[in-house]
Amino acid sequence: MGLKRETWILFAAALLLRMAAVFALDSPGLIQQKASPWNWGYEQAAIAESLARGDGFADAFAQGTGATAWVAPAYPALLIRLFGSMSAALAVALASVHSLLSAATCIFLWRLGRGLGSPRLGRLSGWLYALHPGAIYYAVYLVWDTTLVAFGITWYLSALVASGPGASPARVRLLGLGYGALLLVNPAPAAFLPVVLYYLCRRRGGWRAASTAGAGFAACALLVCGPWMIRNQLVIGSPGLRSNLGVEVMVGNNDLAQGSFHPWSHPSQDPGELALYRELGEAAYSREAMGKGIRWIRENPAAFAELALYRLRIFWIGRDPLVGGSWDWPPPGKRDARTWSKWVLHMLSGAIALVGLLALRFREMDAVLIRGALLLFPLAYLVTHVTERYRVPVDPLLTLLCAGVALWALDRVRAWVVSPEDSRAPA
Repeated sequence: MGLKRETWILFAAALLLRMAAVFALDSPGLIQQKASPWNWGYEQAAIAESLARGDGFADAFAQGTGATAWVAPAYPALLIRLFGSMSAALAVALASVHSLLSAATCIFLWRLGRGLGSPRLGRLSGWLYALHPGAIYYAVYLVWDTTLVAFGITWYLSALVASGPGASPARVRLLGLGYGALLLVNPAPAAFLPVVLYYLCRRRGGWRAASTAGAGFAACALLVCGPWMIRNQLVIGSPGLRSNLGVEVMVGNNDLAQGSFHPWSHPSQDPGELALYRELGEAAYSREAMGKGIRWIRENPAAFAELALYRLRIFWIGRDPLVGGSWDWPPPGKRDARTWSKWVLHMLSGAIALVGLLALRFREMDAVLIRGALLLFPLAYLVTHVTERYRVPVDPLLTLLCAGVALWALDRVRAWVVSPEDSRAPA
């Protein structure tokens, strides 16, 4: 079977599984259950509704709070293309777009594996992600940018590896434009900017060539992000890609914090915080919230360290259902078989991927890129809060590592079966 034909079969199979799940999980019924854009898609849907009304990028909490930069602009812009009245057709349209993106992620994951020097790795990881229950669920049931970010990171890293550390200056600038576009979906991938720059600049034959390449990359990324940042400075009073970091630091670091997100002190849920948000404005409120969170961290370093370690555990292996339900899929419940299945999948994939992260061998610069991206991505969540869903954007990379571990184990078994005496001989 030709490679091109097999990749199309992979794409079609992944898409069919996701579209079947749209109706099996009753994504259209989600609209009727939620009844309002806020309950359906929180800040993303509230802003999309504001755009649909002609009020601009505003009203993040669906409470008439005015202009906002609470989320990056790409996903609400996607929603506005679909947004009409709240209807089953809207839910199916969005789930279909997510399903297309998730199926395409399988293809780019395959290409990433091939770019890393192993066609087998690419093929197996693509098929594993096509069958990944979490990827299917989030694609058809979650109104957020998660699936789009997973697609964007996988596409970007596959393009980066295909270009190689010695990419031409023109290619580096194109990669800068792509990186800027990725940040307009969600700024979280900014966490691994250092390894991207290292990958592109390390082998440039001197600091001057490396600096030129890095400057070209940054300029092109800024060219894409700049208009949004200028808008935020003029309208909100802060040039950041998103304005909510301070609030998340405060929500995640206080006497009631438990590691995961909870609505305590969040302006979308707490009337007192919402009143303060209105009084100060979004940027000033976020700065004040950042100050509160940092003060708590300074006054409680041991408690913060414990929270950070717990967040790291949630990110990689999830939260044991015995200690409470999750804000993620499926509904919480200590005796719910789906909750336990979800946790086992999250825990096993994270644990196996960690083994692969440490043990698998890639080419030197490729190893820096893959390991750096995975280790740096969760850093912001370690100082704010974590749910299992926050790992989903890098789940394709974890699937790649799990596939690598599976292939390594398979090769060892084959070697033992073919030549058991040799495989048992001392090294």
